[in-house]
Amino acid sequence: MLKLRYEYFSESYPRFGVYKIQEWEKIQHHILHEKFSKIVDTAFEEEQFQHIFLLDESRFSFFRFDIFLEIETNFSIQKLQEITKEKMEEIEFKQRIPWKFLTTYIDSIFINWEEKKHIIWESGQVFFRLYIIYIDTKTLNTIDSSFGKVRENPNIKILPQSFHTTLFLRNSLKRDNFLLLYITESSAKVIKITNSFYESVNVINLWLWALKQMYKDNWVYQYWYKDYNEIQQNVLAENLVVETLEFYSMLFFSWLEGQNCIWNDIFVISPIVKNWHFMEVFNRKYREYTNNYIVPFHYSDSLETFNKEREPDDMDTLIYLNREKIDILFCKKIDKNRDDNDI
Repeated sequence: MLKLRYEYFSESYPRFGVYKIQEWEKIQHHILHEKFSKIVDTAFEEEQFQHIFLLDESRFSFFRFDIFLEIETNFSIQKLQEITKEKMEEIEFKQRIPWKFLTTYIDSIFINWEEKKHIIWESGQVFFRLYIIYIDTKTLNTIDSSFGKVRENPNIKILPQSFHTTLFLRNSLKRDNFLLLYITESSAKVIKITNSFYESVNVINLWLWALKQMYKDNWVYQYWYKDYNEIQQNVLAENLVVETLEFYSMLFFSWLEGQNCIWNDIFVISPIVKNWHFMEVFNRKYREYTNNYIVPFHYSDSLETFNKEREPDDMDTLIYLNREKIDILFCKKIDKNRDDNDI
């Protein structure tokens, strides 16, 4: 059994989405308005579950290294460990950051300029990207206080909430550079992905509440939940809605430009992507800054939704659950083959 907790980060109003999975067709989901420490305490009491924590990116620090080597003998796990240790020492010496090592992985492997899936036992001219993720010491200590040494516990997984989403977009669309934009009631967060990995994470105060306030100030708040056809029936309301959206978009993109985040396609993960007239104006205004696009990211034909229409802001969790289900089914298939062989 699996229990996943997804953090909707807010300093004022902490909130976690909790997903309980016993059967994949019957996923239970509810919201808890609890502090992180309380969420961890509750998880510790449920020993029968595997626990997944998808936490806000502000709890992590990200590093990427491009590794070039000339290997005469077969590349070994020990060699990879030596390289990783060397890079970690370099990080910790130069950065002097209050973080603890969490995990590492590699990809973009090329052997003699030919792309490969694996690096172990290869030789020749070797290139790969090494990714190292650290976690905030306070966050890790909170979890360790309940579970012991989390990094040694196979029933505990801790990841940045957008981690599998970035991998999904990269692998599905063959894109190495893009922005993930989260717009919620309490925050607006932009994640810049460069060369397939986190370059920066920024939070701004232009959240949905600010846009709703603009609607109120222009006396068109009653149109917030109406579809585009209804708004078009009232010319004055339509003009006010469009002006409000354009002003909000201008503020948003001016801030993005100041953060050097304006020259990429943007994938929006937010409940507002269901608002067609918002996306139309948002995209049009962005095209005035650049030739790139804003894409409402709320579904995909390659994702299973587990017999339920999922909200757009469930995307990170949905992608993770798809990945987790594939892994479980794959392991079951291996186990079955072993049993058959034993027989």
